[in-house]
Amino acid sequence: MVIARALATLVVILPMLSATPVYAQIASTRPYASLFLIRSLDPAQTPAIRTAMPLTAAVAAATPVAAAHETPVKGTPRGLQPSLYAGLITLQALDTHSTLRAVDSGHVEQNPLMRWSVDHPVALVSMKAAASAATILVAERIRKRHPTRAVAFMAAVNTAYALVVLHNYRVSAHH
Repeated sequence: MVIARALATLVVILPMLSATPVYAQIASTRPYASLFLIRSLDPAQTPAIRTAMPLTAAVAAATPVAAAHETPVKGTPRGLQPSLYAGLITLQALDTHSTLRAVDSGHVEQNPLMRWSVDHPVALVSMKAAASAATILVAERIRKRHPTRAVAFMAAVNTAYALVVLHNYRVSAHH
């Protein structure tokens, strides 16, 4: 029980602790420009605003607004994503081992999509490799625009797989 909790903690937390900080590079010079509702207003080009709210338009036009590209956007620590990917691959291998071990002890695969593959280990490993590749591809697509969300996504996926692995080993140990 203690070993199982330690394994789950190490798989999720260790990659986060071993990474070094780095800043993300942003291709756009104004990455969050679409989030700002107030853009540079020219009272001469917007007569409706000038006549309806002359003070507000003049103040808005004269007030300097900090450009979005002046503040650095922090990314995720440098080695974090690859560590999470390595954790996913390790968890897939452990899931394969624990599934085969549980099936050998008389249990049945609960996932209907994977049930037929437990009789064919090559198919099981191939499906696990494909699932890992697809998950990493999705995480990389998320990472391009939202690096923190990609870390949260991978941490959630790794946590789910760690729980599956723990369940499989517990089930196989009882028989």
